[in-house]
Amino acid sequence: MIRKKYNIIFLIIIGINLYYLEAFANNKDDCKNSSFYIKNIKVDFTKETLVEARSLAENQARKFALDRLLKRLTLSNNIDMSKNTELLSLVDFIKINNEANSDNRYVANFDICFNRELIIKFFLEKKLKYAETYKQTIAVLPIFKGPRGFILWDKKDLWYSLWKENLNSVDGLVNLKIAKSNLYLNRNITSKVILKSDKLQIKKLIDYQNTDSILLVLAEPVLSNIGKTFLNVSVKLFNKNGELDSTIYSNKIMLKKISSIYKIKKNILQNEVINIIDSIESSWKKVNLIDTYIDNQIDLWVPIPRSKTTSLSEIFYFNDKEIKVKSTSNFFKSGLLEIGDELVFYNSKNDYLFQNISRGFLNTKIATEHKIDKTIFQKQIDIWPSSINILKSLPFVKETKVISLTSNIGRIIVKFVGNKKSFFEALRQKGLIIEDYNKDQYIIKNLVK
Repeated sequence: MIRKKYNIIFLIIIGINLYYLEAFANNKDDCKNSSFYIKNIKVDFTKETLVEARSLAENQARKFALDRLLKRLTLSNNIDMSKNTELLSLVDFIKINNEANSDNRYVANFDICFNRELIIKFFLEKKLKYAETYKQTIAVLPIFKGPRGFILWDKKDLWYSLWKENLNSVDGLVNLKIAKSNLYLNRNITSKVILKSDKLQIKKLIDYQNTDSILLVLAEPVLSNIGKTFLNVSVKLFNKNGELDSTIYSNKIMLKKISSIYKIKKNILQNEVINIIDSIESSWKKVNLIDTYIDNQIDLWVPIPRSKTTSLSEIFYFNDKEIKVKSTSNFFKSGLLEIGDELVFYNSKNDYLFQNISRGFLNTKIATEHKIDKTIFQKQIDIWPSSINILKSLPFVKETKVISLTSNIGRIIVKFVGNKKSFFEALRQKGLIIEDYNKDQYIIKNLVK
């Protein structure tokens, strides 16, 4: 009986949460998804009148922003955007960061929000595949191996400074940031660590970045045994455990002079930085391309674990107004408790007390007393609505339909656009790991306790 009543209240609370999340989701504007938000568009126009200068500046800003958006989301470089009316219809709003003007000149800096639904409709019309899932941040450590050895974190080093400069203006779906250092890393990330891919030291390096991975980007000028000089560039990706995941980029550039080994031209290094960033972006988009002509669905199971427990520190009598426990850590600020066959609702708590309680909730029998060390349970009901919320936040999800829900597990049919590989990768970036449950069914693995 207690289980049945507990399931009823569980479903009621879940219903309230889902209603709230649905209302919240409906009020989100398109630019909560920053894939469609373009920042820092600078324009400067001089015309016969200020009105004309401003109008031309805004139109120019829209074009610049759309070019950046298409470069961010698609792999195509030949998209006809000649129609101004078509361009204007795709913009949701323009945010003016700053502006200045004279009688005939207008200077401004804009952020531009594009309407996601209209952009996707535009992609359909142009028969374009696109990606819009952001990659979790990756740290980048530029390393230059010159005549005086390995150079790291040297602001005067051209290879390092070019990376730092370019990463400040990266505008794609892969978040890259320059790796930071401290005294320990300065002393311990040595040539030996780099050459041997020392797992322990690289893990410490990654942990300090607060990322799940790092790129070691090595540039090395070499003199071959035939008297020619080359610049060898390689990029190695290491995972959060400090293990080498893969070499994602490799290039060998012939240098014109032997003396070039001592001073590589800036434009050669700059081109390599851009090529590497473009290669990373392109690879990510290829893996996560959404084919708008493919309709898909999966049958997904969401475990709802009972992970919040504590125990009585004193006897809990029938006329008590509060519950003394060993800890209330991780329990909700107010909520429902299960003690034996009794349900108790509490309105507040401190570190060791559940307060303002209502006994015998849902007509459960009030016990005369509960003994010391009696276990108290609380369902982790937030897992279910948070999973629903993550699924609905994915822009290519068309529908999430609840098939069944018990106190232990929920089942959802998720309908989306594109292939399953892109869908699973998008969920992984949101922190949900999916694995096969049985034929044609999947389960959220990292919620299983």
